[in-house]
Amino acid sequence: MLSAPSSRKGAPSGDHSARAESGRIVIDAATRQLVESGAEPRWGELLRAWEGLMAARGAYPARTEIDPFQLGTKLLPNVFLVDIVDGPRATTRFRFRLLGEAIQDRETTRPGAYLDQLGSTTDIAEIERHYRATIAGNIRIRTASLVWNDARKDMFKYSVLMLPLADDGVNVTHLIGLALYDF
Repeated sequence: MLSAPSSRKGAPSGDHSARAESGRIVIDAATRQLVESGAEPRWGELLRAWEGLMAARGAYPARTEIDPFQLGTKLLPNVFLVDIVDGPRATTRFRFRLLGEAIQDRETTRPGAYLDQLGSTTDIAEIERHYRATIAGNIRIRTASLVWNDARKDMFKYSVLMLPLADDGVNVTHLIGLALYDF
């Protein structure tokens, strides 16, 4: 089973910072099966790289521990980083820090943009739910259709795996994602 127990505790009451509340990572069954099948090896490559960093640190990896050279040329075009930004009135926003070339070729989203500035409210809400679940330690591959933010205005299917990163090993400060497109 792909899960990583830890001794981390949940966020203190009233603290809206991103912290895994359960103290463990849980990968849903469908995601686990897809990764283990090897049908799309990039899912497993990113997950194993992240798990290796987590095992070495004994906690969530930090953004600064992500080595583009070790991720390799098969993953980098589809990798993206998201900053978790505290907004006014205790709201959390998600800002795209880095977007791989394959993402920028296909979407109008650019580094520095906030998730809540893109697309339809329904689409944004589903993506935000995925990000928040990842922060809480629930890992899954989300699949959706994309037309609202495609530079070519084509409709296509895409899938995203998100994993938490924490500068201090506990409080999630960034997310790393892998976006794969099905044309």
